[in-house]
Amino acid sequence: MALVIKDRVKETTTTTGTGSYTLAGAEAGFQSFSVIGDGNTTYYACTDGTDFEVGIGTYTASGTQLSRTTILSSSASDATVDWSAGEKLIFVTQPAAKAVLKDVSGQLSATDIDEYLDFNTGSSNPSHSEGRLFFDQGRESLAYYNSNSDMTVHTGQDTVLKVYNNSGGTISAGSPVYLTGESGATPTIAKADATTAAKAAAVGVLPTAIANNAYGFVVTGGIVFFDTSALTVGERVNVGIAAGSTSTQPPSYPYFTTDLGLVLLSSASNGCVYLETQPHTFDLIRVIGNSHFDADVTVDGDLTVNGTQTITNSNNISLSGAFQYLNSGDTISSPSFTGTGLNDASFTGHYTGTTSNKVFYVKIDSSHGNDDTFKWSTDNFVTTEGSLIAITGDDQALEDGISVKFNATSGHTVNDQWTGQATPVDVDTGIGSNRNTGTTGVGYTHVGMYYDVSTNYWTFFDEYSPEPTGTIDVSHASFSYGDIKANSFIGILAGNANSSSVLANPRTISLSGDASGSVSFDGSADVDITVTVANDSHTHDTRYVQKSGDNMGSATLELGTVDLGDWTITEDSGSLFFKYQGANKFKLDNTGTLSVTNDVQTDDTI
Repeated sequence: MALVIKDRVKETTTTTGTGSYTLAGAEAGFQSFSVIGDGNTTYYACTDGTDFEVGIGTYTASGTQLSRTTILSSSASDATVDWSAGEKLIFVTQPAAKAVLKDVSGQLSATDIDEYLDFNTGSSNPSHSEGRLFFDQGRESLAYYNSNSDMTVHTGQDTVLKVYNNSGGTISAGSPVYLTGESGATPTIAKADATTAAKAAAVGVLPTAIANNAYGFVVTGGIVFFDTSALTVGERVNVGIAAGSTSTQPPSYPYFTTDLGLVLLSSASNGCVYLETQPHTFDLIRVIGNSHFDADVTVDGDLTVNGTQTITNSNNISLSGAFQYLNSGDTISSPSFTGTGLNDASFTGHYTGTTSNKVFYVKIDSSHGNDDTFKWSTDNFVTTEGSLIAITGDDQALEDGISVKFNATSGHTVNDQWTGQATPVDVDTGIGSNRNTGTTGVGYTHVGMYYDVSTNYWTFFDEYSPEPTGTIDVSHASFSYGDIKANSFIGILAGNANSSSVLANPRTISLSGDASGSVSFDGSADVDITVTVANDSHTHDTRYVQKSGDNMGSATLELGTVDLGDWTITEDSGSLFFKYQGANKFKLDNTGTLSVTNDVQTDDTI
């Protein structure tokens, strides 16, 4: 059923009461209601010269009737008129309540649009005329034309921004651009590139070229058409390194990446990209859930990790710094906030002071739009250490290694205050590792080294079941001191060594008394002592040798047996027995008698 309005439609009717009108035929020079079409609706007016009724009627060819579907106005207080007998005129009209027209100023005016407007959806797009609104059947979207005759803007699908090019040269179609300022409240643009963060922050892509010192439009979202023959369908397109260029390969460090969107069609004449600009450069970023990086991460600045444990599955970690600091994070981790405004301050740095429980107070003392300031104290502003200090957004030093950092430089509320307490940290600190021997040995345990603040010694351990934390409990049943193996030690070792190949300090070994001599001994090899015995300095046992003076002289030997190689001489009962290899050969008794076992040979020579 459609609403149909035709010119010169007029009939008579003699209908009475409040029922449907029975049409009696067209007046001379007019058409009948049959031109409305069976089942369609139309606007009508009926009058008998006194009463009237204006409404929406539905034409029915059978019985040539027009039902009174909706009453718009009437002489019966806008209700259905109860007609009396007599002839009435009924005709197609344009109700004032349904009129849409241009006023005396040429502006479109409608008395009332109750719910919607219907656009023709079955025809091609109309010719260009700035300000023309229509339904684009191809994109199935309400569309309009602006001053650019080569553009069709689809509401709900495309977003565009009017801009001014004062860059000094023409910017061609398909160029990504960034905002540089404004000219008469219109944003100014220049070609974007990936060389700096500011230039990489593309606002969109030009659908058509904009000459220097001319206005135009940039598509900031939706589908933008330009020459995409150098791009590949399905790939992401990014701001390129050269000014105004694009690339399907994201520029790597040190360049700045901005993802423009997805290539939908690769064509020189009708190519297009679905634009959804995503800059990959951020001044600040905060992630409130878990995050995952699929590839390498490079951090050029300091990396602060607030947590109780940091886990890495790397096989090794390479550190370029000569010193790696443990136990040196931010001392004040959770400052308290008092106020009603922006809570964005934190205390940073490791406390280097010696005072326990030192409290730092920071308070906003002025807020002037873009240059908020703060003051600070350590005694709750009985005295003030500094005031009207401009907030920079960086770490701003207080004292004893503690700084304050605000995430925003403006927008704070005067007298809002942050408080944090610091105290010296003196706990065991060192390096630990997991060890698991499996079903044999100690099983799962920890090994490592640490500085024991209770003894002021560096300590090694090869077994410790609890997770190593601020204090290592050496009295724990699982704790075991570790052995150290090294090629050499330089310095002082306290305690006793089980073995050593050389003495740290060589010693001199000396003989004194009747025999004298000395030698230096460091334990690296055997040594001999050259001994000097003093003359006439001692008495020998008379059983062996008695002597006087420098020469042997005479001596008495008191020996039971004298061994002379294979011969032995034995004294027994005053006789001397001479044996050769254990057998007696001759004897000399105390009377001078010589007895021999064999013959005695004599000669004048031997």
